[in-house]
Amino acid sequence: MRDLNGADPRQFGPYRALAVLRGAGTTRSYLARGGDGRTVTVTAAEPRLAAVSVFRSRFRQEVAAAARLAGPWALPVLDSAPDDPVPWFASPFTPSLSLAEAVALAGPLPEPAVRVLGAALAETLERTRTAAGGAFQGLGPEVVLLAADGPRISAFGPLGAATAAAEGPGGGLAVTLGYLTPEQVAGHRPGPPADVFVLGTLLAYAATGTNPFDVNDAGTDPLDADHAGTDHAGTDHADANHAGVRPVAGDVSRSAARHRAAERIAHQEPDLASVPEELRPVLARCLAKDPAQRPEPSVLAAVLAPSGAAAAMSAGWLPARLTAALAEQASAVLGLEARKDREEATPAVPATPTVPDASPAAATGASPASEAGTAGERGTAPARPTTRRVANLDRRALLTGVLSGAAGLALGGGVTAWATDDRSRPAAAKKPAARKPHEPVPGVPPAALWAYDMPDTMLFGSPALHGDVLLVPGDSLVALDVRTGRELWRRREPLDLAAHPLRVDDELLVVLGVQGLLWRSVKNGARRHKVPYEQLLEAGEDMHSPELVARDGAVVWFRGNVEKAAGTGTKTDGTDEKTRTLFAYDVVRREPLWRRPLAENEYVAWAAPHRDLLVSWRDAPRPKDKKERKKRPEGLQEFFALDRASGREVWARTIGGLTDTALLALSGTGTLYASQDKELRAYELLTGRELWRNPHKSPYGACGWPVLTEDTLYVADSGTTVYALDPVSGRQQWSRGTGFLDGTGAPPSVAVSPSGATALSFDAVQVTAFATANGERLWKFQAVGEQDGGGLEPYELLTVDGICVVRYGRYFYGVPVE
Repeated sequence: MRDLNGADPRQFGPYRALAVLRGAGTTRSYLARGGDGRTVTVTAAEPRLAAVSVFRSRFRQEVAAAARLAGPWALPVLDSAPDDPVPWFASPFTPSLSLAEAVALAGPLPEPAVRVLGAALAETLERTRTAAGGAFQGLGPEVVLLAADGPRISAFGPLGAATAAAEGPGGGLAVTLGYLTPEQVAGHRPGPPADVFVLGTLLAYAATGTNPFDVNDAGTDPLDADHAGTDHAGTDHADANHAGVRPVAGDVSRSAARHRAAERIAHQEPDLASVPEELRPVLARCLAKDPAQRPEPSVLAAVLAPSGAAAAMSAGWLPARLTAALAEQASAVLGLEARKDREEATPAVPATPTVPDASPAAATGASPASEAGTAGERGTAPARPTTRRVANLDRRALLTGVLSGAAGLALGGGVTAWATDDRSRPAAAKKPAARKPHEPVPGVPPAALWAYDMPDTMLFGSPALHGDVLLVPGDSLVALDVRTGRELWRRREPLDLAAHPLRVDDELLVVLGVQGLLWRSVKNGARRHKVPYEQLLEAGEDMHSPELVARDGAVVWFRGNVEKAAGTGTKTDGTDEKTRTLFAYDVVRREPLWRRPLAENEYVAWAAPHRDLLVSWRDAPRPKDKKERKKRPEGLQEFFALDRASGREVWARTIGGLTDTALLALSGTGTLYASQDKELRAYELLTGRELWRNPHKSPYGACGWPVLTEDTLYVADSGTTVYALDPVSGRQQWSRGTGFLDGTGAPPSVAVSPSGATALSFDAVQVTAFATANGERLWKFQAVGEQDGGGLEPYELLTVDGICVVRYGRYFYGVPVE
């Protein structure tokens, strides 16, 4: 931490800068204080880069990714201004040291601290794939911070983790990024496994103080002085995710040494001799050359800290020298705040930070935005300095990534690279050589088409998809365009919360609300008709807690607690009488069909229309004979069928000893599929005859809800394995794990895309996509969720042609799916 100098901005929006905390390749972190007295860390772009439009674009993307992150190990974004003359974002201040500062101050970290650090970073990688849109590329010794209560990630993408950057020709940006990986050396786009390789390198550095690939053999020249110790790793090939960053060849005189450095990363085994013995196997797996051999972040986190990073962390997880340094930093900040409080009467510095005179915009007196636009219109590049400053970093940092200038070899993922803005490229510039499109990276989730947050609405009931309209129930009923996530309309009925929206036809939908049935326009949500529940009840009755049971065509079945008014139907103990009642209603003709009081053993928690019947189950009658009662399975259920036209009971029977723990699905042909006792069974509904039992019993515990398509039956178990079975024979077609180590103890649910090409499992951890043809795991999606929420929430998922809508808490995402 140092005092401000004349080149440092004094104000960032509402935050007044107090001191400089540390610098990185493209940003500088300031200690600042808001008008409300809160002390924050403001991460601001280097002013010399602020006028480069490509940098601004990428900075904006990474701030947006940071704002979507959640969890204890990522710095939350309190405020941001990516469009200010010097773009910035603010996070809560916590006394901390970067990993590079910590190693330089106290040497390598002890093994317990390395385990906590690795588990925390792996947990964060597991949850950042959605926000990053693929590989995270935000790790490095300068941006991983160590605090008394655990580590933090302070960068949220390749630019934030860059170790050096300078303005390039044509309004571009020369960027030197984090760590290089073997797949980048080979010219491939980095996917999520690249983050695991970088994490392995980072942990080896934390445990030894050196890079495991930084080996200067007798026949190998060390890197030249100008680049000694810099971490040159690559950017990706030019695409939207990387804001047009393009690799180029470096200085020919240095290319041979750089090429040897990259060769070590691509082909040489890492030097882990100084790593603690118990850590070597797991770090060796992280540093595998083949990305497919590296562990999933969730598995890595569980190996390093089986009880989780938070549980493994103690108050003294850091060495005493680092704890003392954090205490000194906290004391210095308190002293600085007190000094600034005494200087409050000093005239304020202008709020808008200025771009130094070295920038092209300052040279002409124009703003960065106007200068970039003018240059693009003229088709000429803005002027740039004739010299570049090279970062002088510690020798223990990772080796410089390289480009072979003499051979014209561009190492994929770039190392030192020029980022150019197409608008600023000279008109006569030669077009780059055509490249083959990148193949999809296995395991990389598709970028969400849209995200929607409902912070002011209490959600309950069941969201529903009707064509291209997503209906979200709660204290307001909200309709979203499922293709864009745009809110079409929002309607709130005073004292009548919406719970179960149902599409009636192309123009109307009906809502099962608190006070009655409401018909609304699909187009704008306007109310067209209402039937209060009083019209379905007798005099003196009232109904509470209506819940949808089933729907088939125009008929809906719902149940509610019917209560007689005080004094008209009290029990012998003086309490009001409440009766669970099942209703059948025609929503097209708007008329009740029948009502049926339910006995105490009839919950109708599960019901399915089948031909002219409504099938459900209830507690089986208690046998009178004591011996028979002992033989009966605990929780045995009796299936019963009601005539859908009258509500009259048609038949009742137990089937195969199924109990209330079974999860059921009924096919249109009358086959009942049941998950019971770690296995899947099939029965003929009308006779109760067993058709088959799946010979493969799950070794992990209970199976979840079975899901049936035309030719396949899907189910998942509590070991997070998904099975595809032949519905006729029960023969297993394939099985595949979701890639999560332990799951949440409950089996995931399963859905199938409308095309039938993709099966999707979802639980409280993630959504995982599988190819239905062979069970290949395609990708997994994790939402960020509440910033300050506790625990995990179950995912919900709905599918429509080409899109699956993922709900996590109050957040909704539109994710493309085949």
